[in-house]
Amino acid sequence: MYTGDKMNNKSIPFFAIIFSVLLFFLQHFSTSPPQAKSLDSPLEEFSAERAFETLKYLLQENKPHPVGSELNKIIKKRLIKELDKLEIDSQIQKTWACASRYTSCAEVENIIGIIPGKTDSPYLALMAHYDSVPMAPGAGDDGAGVVAILEAARVLKLDAPYDYPIMLLITDAEENGLIGAEAFFNQHPLAKDVGVVLNIEGSGTSGGSMVFRTSEKNELLIKSLSHEHDHAYGFSLANEIFKRMPNDTDFSVALRANIPGMDFAFVGERNHYHTPNDNIENLDIKTIQHHGENILSSSRDLLNSDWNAIGEKYVYLGGTYGFWTQWKSSYSLIALMLSALILIFAFVRSGIPIRGLVLGYMLSPVTLITTIVSGVLGFYLLSFFSGNIISWPGIDLPYRLLLIGSTSLGILLGCIVSRRFVQETEAIYGAWFFWTTLCLFVTLFLPDAANLFILPLIFASLIMLISTFLKDENRLRFLLLTLIVALPSSLGLIFSLEQSQGYKLVLAVLPFVGLYAILLSPFLFSLKMKYALSLVGVTTLLALLAGSSLNLYTEMRPQHVNIHFYENLDSKKSFIHLSGNYKNVGASDPEPLIEPLDTFVDLQNTRAIASFAPEYEFRYWADSISSEWQEPSIEVTEKSQATNSIKVKLKSNRGASRLVLLLPEKSKLKSFNIGSRTFDSAVSSRGTYNGYYSIYLNGIYDDEVNLTLNFENYPLSLDGYLLDISTKLPEHLKDLYQLRTGIFSPVHRGDQAILIKNIKI
Repeated sequence: MYTGDKMNNKSIPFFAIIFSVLLFFLQHFSTSPPQAKSLDSPLEEFSAERAFETLKYLLQENKPHPVGSELNKIIKKRLIKELDKLEIDSQIQKTWACASRYTSCAEVENIIGIIPGKTDSPYLALMAHYDSVPMAPGAGDDGAGVVAILEAARVLKLDAPYDYPIMLLITDAEENGLIGAEAFFNQHPLAKDVGVVLNIEGSGTSGGSMVFRTSEKNELLIKSLSHEHDHAYGFSLANEIFKRMPNDTDFSVALRANIPGMDFAFVGERNHYHTPNDNIENLDIKTIQHHGENILSSSRDLLNSDWNAIGEKYVYLGGTYGFWTQWKSSYSLIALMLSALILIFAFVRSGIPIRGLVLGYMLSPVTLITTIVSGVLGFYLLSFFSGNIISWPGIDLPYRLLLIGSTSLGILLGCIVSRRFVQETEAIYGAWFFWTTLCLFVTLFLPDAANLFILPLIFASLIMLISTFLKDENRLRFLLLTLIVALPSSLGLIFSLEQSQGYKLVLAVLPFVGLYAILLSPFLFSLKMKYALSLVGVTTLLALLAGSSLNLYTEMRPQHVNIHFYENLDSKKSFIHLSGNYKNVGASDPEPLIEPLDTFVDLQNTRAIASFAPEYEFRYWADSISSEWQEPSIEVTEKSQATNSIKVKLKSNRGASRLVLLLPEKSKLKSFNIGSRTFDSAVSSRGTYNGYYSIYLNGIYDDEVNLTLNFENYPLSLDGYLLDISTKLPEHLKDLYQLRTGIFSPVHRGDQAILIKNIKI
């Protein structure tokens, strides 16, 4: 018969907190990337130091190399030399191609290296891209991936030939819309012979290389990665997250071509992503080692496997204290049901009254909600007092203390409510039955995330069953063990989410804190709440004060600010606009400018400064003067009413990297021809190009581009705009450019000087 908790539980909260902290750090350090192997490592091993030496050679200028640039072409030649040194035959695919999501086009030069196999096909393709965004040297994105493939190819070649040939696919113009991958998989004759793709990416300058995305049927792939690989890392939950994010990689193009494979990436120091800080000096060499071990483990297994037996859909979890778990997705529901039965049996043996279980179950979401709401309120107050939340602050202690403090307040509030109605053991059982309910929901509707809930449930249900055979005075301490596997699946994800999502998306982090709060809170019932609330409240208040009053930007984690210069060549009016992450538009702004940049622009009023978008209001703008640059040219070379087409020739007369042709929706542009290819057109539905057919021509510089515009009906007259876009700013902005250093940095497409010309065709 259940008689309640008979022991003095005053020491349990202390043990629960210390135990959680120890588990958290054990989880964190166990998922760190492996140590880099040295230059004198055995030749049959992957050496990150050897790969890093190659990277220093390829990126010796340590400067951006976007598609079409001179440095891009130089790095391409260096890559071919590296392949020649490895005695790997290579070829160049040079062609025009366009992105699939929007009409961003470029003439790409993909590099394709071949290591022959015992058969001619299908190929195992190892894919990375060698271009960068205009503002970043691209050491992490994606130089690390390129050299990891080269070093892995050197090792694989020692034991070649394998059952299958190997293709090294090093693509161009990934940063402009996966254009190089589109060119290969849609145009190259070898594309149809690719059997499996391993794509290697980067989104920062450090962190573990994790498999964050796979094809739908992935059993063979996941087993190949985890077989004899001590550092396999990743969780299938990332599949669910990536589906709901705007980010993309070359792997998406392979998936659209129905080619199975895996996508690897790292996300540490994401403040460096697409900025000048993505350089050789900041790149963690251990990340390259992790890339290489992923490639070698997967490749060696796959090259000797039967690809016709790709298997079923697997869920995987490589983040439980460094241990890898995997099973068929279809087994998740069975595992859930068996765990639930064990939990029910444990509950029956425990003697806990049904009323206590029901109350414990009903109070669990209360703790979840109070934890999340308290965290949201904490960061809302930070935003209110400082006017800003920084995604990746250079001094992150105030933010981390605020996250800990605000959510701890929520946990304590949940405890205060719950302990009025239930005892510790009743709350523990109620929490795990509530976890089971969540597990069922996730298994049915988010199957790739099911293992995050099922694995802790399996372990906890067994611990709870064993606890029923113990004396009452030992039971609660023993039940602390239920937290062991639960922490990596909840609180243990916080660091990865903090790195990848940043604090602007803190709402993505808080539910995982809340999940752990549900399981931890019963062990905190005997806390002296008055003192606990005072301590946590003071910590939270200090964190708020520090976060709202200190300048949290540093040179290693600067504020992202792009300088945009707009010049209307028709009205002779010019403006400057300061923006970061494309968000400084409209009446409100999530990232206010700080001194001294705020003195250059109007901080209060908005204005339409792009003549092609008169209803689009910009914030942080100022009047400017002419650049005195020569305007771009467009020449009609042929008109055909029979085919409803017009041929034009476009050129930037100042060597700009990009031209954008805007035609109004009423023109009914059906498609366009560039090079030897025809591409469909579509009307933009958002942003400054809303209501226009937009054709982006990337990597132009001094080249002329010939376009054939195909309309539904032949237009007798046609108005539009031609934009000439360069990352080089006018000379008169030199002072502003020099001030935008130190704790400021450009990001993504970066600085842009945009010449706007109204055209009539």
